Amino acid sequence: MKLTNFCRFYNYLNVIYRGLLILVLMGLTFPLFAQNQVTQRDLTDPASSVADAVCGPVEIITICTNQPDSLELFFVKGWGMRKSGPFSCSPKQRKQLAASWQIPDSLSFQITYYDRPGAPGNCKLRVLCFNKRVPAIRSQYGPAENGPFTLGFPNTQQEQLHTYLQAMGYQTLAPLQASMLSKPDGTQYKYLETIYKGPEWLHAVSIERGNGMPPLSEVDSATRLGGPGYSALNVTGMSDTMLAFFTKVMGYELRRDQVWKTGEGSALGLPAGIPFRFSIAYAKGATSGHLLFLDFQKTTPIKSAHPPHIPNAGIGMYSFRTGKLDEVIANAISFGAPIISGPRFVTDPFLGKYRSVVILAPNQVYIEVIEKR
Repeated sequence: MKLTNFCRFYNYLNVIYRGLLILVLMGLTFPLFAQNQVTQRDLTDPASSVADAVCGPVEIITICTNQPDSLELFFVKGWGMRKSGPFSCSPKQRKQLAASWQIPDSLSFQITYYDRPGAPGNCKLRVLCFNKRVPAIRSQYGPAENGPFTLGFPNTQQEQLHTYLQAMGYQTLAPLQASMLSKPDGTQYKYLETIYKGPEWLHAVSIERGNGMPPLSEVDSATRLGGPGYSALNVTGMSDTMLAFFTKVMGYELRRDQVWKTGEGSALGLPAGIPFRFSIAYAKGATSGHLLFLDFQKTTPIKSAHPPHIPNAGIGMYSFRTGKLDEVIANAISFGAPIISGPRFVTDPFLGKYRSVVILAPNQVYIEVIEKR
């Protein structure tokens, strides 16, 4: 019934009846409004079960380098991670790993791991340091080039951390961004984010969600630092294919798939008003270890300077654990994704022995799937 019809009826009522009617209407309308609100799940709130997962969250992110000291400074002193290594592989181990990761015989390497023991739910970083210079995947800072873009470092002390990293000399793509965003219940929370420039053209996103919102990955309660808890990739012109790969081959689920526009002071360091597809894929049941995909609309894709995989310098491989390696292999074959190596057994000096396969993702990044029983 239209409100105007009510108004005609009100003309025949006295003041008392009008008041009673208004109270009745308020009592009926409020519960109806509450029932019809659509609540959007938070990213960290899975709609699925770990039991349904084919692959788990991102477990290891591999970075190739000729600048091991610069990376150590960045990850240990800057981000508070623990260093293990470098490990020198035995000839047998090196041969196995080189074959698995397609490293040419002309390159020897050492392996160093970085992790966060106070928040073990985060990704590990595996750094391969080569004896000879290798070309860099990226040619500049910023999100323009396709390929791996950022490592995500959630924390609960962003303003202090920002001051500290700037004092160390690390620059950002844009000034620290502060905004108020909506919670699933309709209230708001404070959001702080910026992106720091690291060695090998690496980008480190530092992000805090306040007002009771859970961080996007586990945070060490002692240091208030977390991450890397996720990674972003530029997949301009190929987002449909990349999302299909992760959902059909890796068994991932989409928790966000929207088109946004860059705002004023965007952490990406881009002008306002640029539309981009913003998609986030999680392992089923997972609360972190996810991948974020950016597809800049109406933009000609820019290839990375060199293929975004090992042994080129930068982020070149993502590793995922599974208990269903044969299913993943069958999925990859059905999808048409090339299998670079395996399945084979290899021995990593930090992880020990495991069975793995390396798949070439549609954007040329290596995807290592590990089965360790």
